[in-house]
Amino acid sequence: MKKIAIYNIKGGVGKTTTCINLACLLAKKKISTLIWDLDPQGGSSFYFNKQNINDNSHSRLFNRYISIYDVIHSTDNHHIDIISNDSFFSDQFINKASQLTTLNFLNNDLIKITLEQVKDDYDVCLIDCSPGRFMLHENIFKTIDLLLVPNAPSPLSVYCNDKLMESFIGKPQSKYKIFSFYNMVQINKILHRQFVENKNGDQKILNNYIPFYTDIENITLTKRSIFEQSNHSNSIMPYSKLWNEISEKMEWLL
Repeated sequence: MKKIAIYNIKGGVGKTTTCINLACLLAKKKISTLIWDLDPQGGSSFYFNKQNINDNSHSRLFNRYISIYDVIHSTDNHHIDIISNDSFFSDQFINKASQLTTLNFLNNDLIKITLEQVKDDYDVCLIDCSPGRFMLHENIFKTIDLLLVPNAPSPLSVYCNDKLMESFIGKPQSKYKIFSFYNMVQINKILHRQFVENKNGDQKILNNYIPFYTDIENITLTKRSIFEQSNHSNSIMPYSKLWNEISEKMEWLL
């Protein structure tokens, strides 16, 4: 099972729409996908009509009172399952955790150990992360193969992205790779075009980007991904190209 965390320290850059549309793209390719919505806001869960049904469950999951299978729910797409958000969960759960759970959490092994149970059940796991940088994120980073960072083409977003990338320099890193890509690009805007065209040879920024399209923006309103709206949607090709570039760089055959 390939594990991808969709993350940015900044909010409002399109993490959830990226997660949803990548999941639906993979489903269209008949690639079995598990979404883990680890953002308490529950955007991905809301899209699949599964919001908050796992409230107060993650502490019990990590303390092993329940199994991961108890928090996995099917969706209307039989290639996609989801672990929906727990709106009450935070790092503070560790104050009441068992000694073993506390040790695993502090060693950043908690997510890795939990997902180990389903490694043969799915082809891909997409983790929709909350913004910010907390202990839970460190646990996520240790288990993944790829950290995928959506990045808006604006000075503040690019600044935050640069700071995020700098924070990984010199730190012992697991086997995961880090790639960012520009999201919500309005190429007719001079500033957006400058950011997209002037990567300065940064190999961590993918060549493909996701344009700003109304049908992408509306998916959480209509609860219909771009792959369900129309086979001729302009938004489909950019996601397909983005995934193909990711697969090539990761040397994945899915």
